[in-house]
Amino acid sequence: MKRKVVNIILYALSAAFLIAGVYLLIRQYVLIPGEYEPPASPAPTLTPTPVATATPGVSETPVPTPSPTPYVKPIPARIYFTKAEIMADIVPVGIIQEGERQGQMDTVDDPDLAAWYEPGPAPGEEGNALINGHKSWKGKIGRFSVLWDMAVGDEIAIEYEDGAVKYFYVVSVDFYPYDGVPNTVMDLSGESRVTLITCYGDYDRTAGTSKQRCVVVCQSAEVISAKQTPATE
Repeated sequence: MKRKVVNIILYALSAAFLIAGVYLLIRQYVLIPGEYEPPASPAPTLTPTPVATATPGVSETPVPTPSPTPYVKPIPARIYFTKAEIMADIVPVGIIQEGERQGQMDTVDDPDLAAWYEPGPAPGEEGNALINGHKSWKGKIGRFSVLWDMAVGDEIAIEYEDGAVKYFYVVSVDFYPYDGVPNTVMDLSGESRVTLITCYGDYDRTAGTSKQRCVVVCQSAEVISAKQTPATE
């Protein structure tokens, strides 16, 4: 009887370890995005109200010139990978100030969040908006691992703090050695684009990071269309 009880306990422990092992494997290698809320459609373009033409000979009260509205930088709040139905909140970051990675763009220690380089352009502005995210963190696969399977033409959406939404489309997907990423990837100047970055490949213990980087560049339909339209003389 005693041996039977011991066997039951051992079987139960074995089953528990098996379940725990399966859970950890799923957590590390399978992306479980949770609930997905599709992004809102972009606001329709407003048709300007026609300005009434002044009638000759009729005096009118002069209309004061309105003061220019000061520019407010749009703050990205969430990124949507619409094809994969995955989304991630965006956190603004800056430059790492100390340690081995001093001078590099910071990241967020959470596999479910993305990091936007706030000192640079916002998505949709002129220049290069940088957003990074983890492929995995502390044994949990990250939402930016979706970048590995993206292809030219895939759609992403950026939702801003004010509720506005802007759509972008993948124009390139590249993989580089972690120490061989071209300077152009992090260059903030140039035409309007959004550069998404995550790790790829095996972990290099010597370097303390993954061996490769996956870089996905996206642009708005307006920018893509302008590049495809032949210049007229």
